[in-house]
Amino acid sequence: METSKGSLNGRCLIKSERRRNRVDQYQPRVRGACKYTDRGSMYIIVALGLIVVHLMLLPIYVYLTWHHRYWRKRGLVTARPLTLLGTYPGLLTRQSNLVEDVQKVYDKYKGKHRAVGVFVTRQPQILVLDPELAHEVLVLNFRCYKDSLTSSYIRHAKWDKYARQNPFWASGQSWRSLRKDAQAGISGHRLKKAYAIWEEGGKMLTNYMTAQVTEHNNLLETRDLCFRYTAHVMADFIWGIDAGTLTRPQEDPNKVQQMASKWTSYAFYMISVFMASIVAPFIRCLLRLRFYPKETDEFFSKLTKESIEMRLSAGSDNSRTDYLSHLLQLREQKLATHDDLVGHALTVMLDGYDTTGTALLHALYYLAENPASQQKLRMEVLRNLDTDKSLSFEMLCALPYLDQVVYESLRLSSLVPQFTKVCTNATNIQINEFKILEVEAGMTIMIPNYQFHHDKKYFPDPEMFKPERFDDAAHLELIRKGVFLPFSDGPRNCMGIRLAMLTLKSALIHILSEFQVVRGKEKLIPNGDAGFGVVLQGNVNLEYRRFFK
Repeated sequence: METSKGSLNGRCLIKSERRRNRVDQYQPRVRGACKYTDRGSMYIIVALGLIVVHLMLLPIYVYLTWHHRYWRKRGLVTARPLTLLGTYPGLLTRQSNLVEDVQKVYDKYKGKHRAVGVFVTRQPQILVLDPELAHEVLVLNFRCYKDSLTSSYIRHAKWDKYARQNPFWASGQSWRSLRKDAQAGISGHRLKKAYAIWEEGGKMLTNYMTAQVTEHNNLLETRDLCFRYTAHVMADFIWGIDAGTLTRPQEDPNKVQQMASKWTSYAFYMISVFMASIVAPFIRCLLRLRFYPKETDEFFSKLTKESIEMRLSAGSDNSRTDYLSHLLQLREQKLATHDDLVGHALTVMLDGYDTTGTALLHALYYLAENPASQQKLRMEVLRNLDTDKSLSFEMLCALPYLDQVVYESLRLSSLVPQFTKVCTNATNIQINEFKILEVEAGMTIMIPNYQFHHDKKYFPDPEMFKPERFDDAAHLELIRKGVFLPFSDGPRNCMGIRLAMLTLKSALIHILSEFQVVRGKEKLIPNGDAGFGVVLQGNVNLEYRRFFK
């Protein structure tokens, strides 16, 4: 019995052991199944999370891309935009210049369409590709395109009292009255009477250069040179003062030049900020954005006040014709306020300081790179100099090759590379012989004059400096065709054309009659800046070799 019990117990132990082994054998499979179940749950959670995120982002995506069908529905070919960045991503990313972004669209569609639809961030805009259409917008149909893009910004710059007095930022009837008052002070007749300011300024420029080339072994940083000159003539013409930029070079920094540079660079930079913020214009008011810094407002307000007091204290003995005398007339005849007068003074400064100085810089650089053109211009100047080595106002305006050099330089540099107009009255554009596009009031239209200026269809060998292409006053016909637009065209063209041309030409004849301009060791190539242009960057070191007679 005991033996049987032992055998039975043994068999039971064996069976129990076998059952445990079977259970243990299946345990790993159960744990593995749990792992797979946990992983599957994780995937489901992630998938649900992605769905929720997509559902949250969908309204934002729809908001950012909803307008992308805008031009397609109206039958206009559309340059495909990026979701948030639009057609010109560089406005927000700062990785490319606006000229470069426009160039890509222009190269793709030019010759095929008169215009294409684009988007500035998410705002629809028309990009003109046909110069004839540009002429239509600027001149023939101006009544429907009276305002510029910058004039649409000023309503968000409520704290910019002096910018509001500048026709560059104005719209509607305000623009017309401001331009009329400001332009009367820089008419051709008034500039002729004030020509002695430029004659004297040119001689002071060459005296300054003579001293500097002796000290610096003929090498001069030309950007500083040009801005010293334009600061001098603008301060003399607008406020009747000697800024000291040519007579007191030891003053570093010169206050007038420092404030003028800060003022213009800030204004041009803020234009790009306002354009980039078009996707959320409320930001402009929220951040209290402005075009002119407060510091420069205070400086030029004080300068204008002191200049007027100084002129009035001189009494009837001072009959000088300049812009300050025009400001005094506005005060007496139209009861202009102090803010009005400061606004008008800064309007002329905007035309005559930075852009004109930059135009002079490029002209000198191109002449240094092209010695044959430089010598041809020098011979024309020397042939027409008076016995006292000066030129009359009439002769300055009548030198044909000087005109050609200036226009070719303006074409190559294209310092204002695009003009953007605002449709003020609903109108139509003939897209092709079968299609008419309805343009709504408020729509903006960009005219890419940089691209026109550098298109070989209109200017063979467009990157070459060839003043002869403007022989026989060819610029007049090219402007009429909408191909050449250095100062825009139509009623809202640059009101400071005469002022800029006088300043630019006067500097060139004085410099070239005394110096040979030679390129520096390194060849400079214009590059895109942080805003809208493609210009010479950094220091521009040129050699000035004085003629000894």
